[in-house]
Amino acid sequence: PFRTALMAFLLGGGAEYFRDSMEQLRENYPVPAFYGAMNFLSTHDTPRLLTLLGCEQPPADRDARSHYRLSPAERERGTALLKLAALVLYAFPGSPTVYYGDEAGMDGFEDPFNRRTYPWGAEDREILAFYRRLCEVRADSETLIRGELRFDTGENDALLRYERTLGRSRIIILVNRSRQEVRTGVNALYALDLLTQREFDCEDSSGIEITVPAETAYLLRCFGSAE
Repeated sequence: PFRTALMAFLLGGGAEYFRDSMEQLRENYPVPAFYGAMNFLSTHDTPRLLTLLGCEQPPADRDARSHYRLSPAERERGTALLKLAALVLYAFPGSPTVYYGDEAGMDGFEDPFNRRTYPWGAEDREILAFYRRLCEVRADSETLIRGELRFDTGENDALLRYERTLGRSRIIILVNRSRQEVRTGVNALYALDLLTQREFDCEDSSGIEITVPAETAYLLRCFGSAE
């Protein structure tokens, strides 16, 4: 359910669908099961994440799919959306589960084209570095591991927005899957993007106004609240 809902959002669906799907899971799962769920984005039974998000027109012929490789433009967009998917995976309740090679930028359609040999020494360094950073951020954050979850969607269907809180710690996740920038407000005096260390300051008492670039996500540790 996690993968299905997230892929639907990234491929053009609304943020509310993802929210409603996850809230339905939360209603039906005991708390330990929800926070220990094996969340994944691709497996040996599904197309590779990069292929699913990047390929604009999958070939209908199986032989063509076996030899298909993403074009540079498809790979560029697939990489951007893959990063969004991976960020949600690591910033969501549950156990992030990565199918070998997704973190190296492997592509491929259905079995057996999704089971090629791991590209030792030829990994996509950009994607690999992004996954490593996500691992570091999550391992260093009890808030992302066991914090409460609260969704805040509705202002823009292309912007997935939710919050993780634990005690006084608050992390807001902003995921813009559209090809246009999105502006949104954050109730905080100061925010730090944990992935890039970019800082956002409050300019007045109404909070922080943030522009999320196209196909970009922020993982914001927030401090204080506006009046």
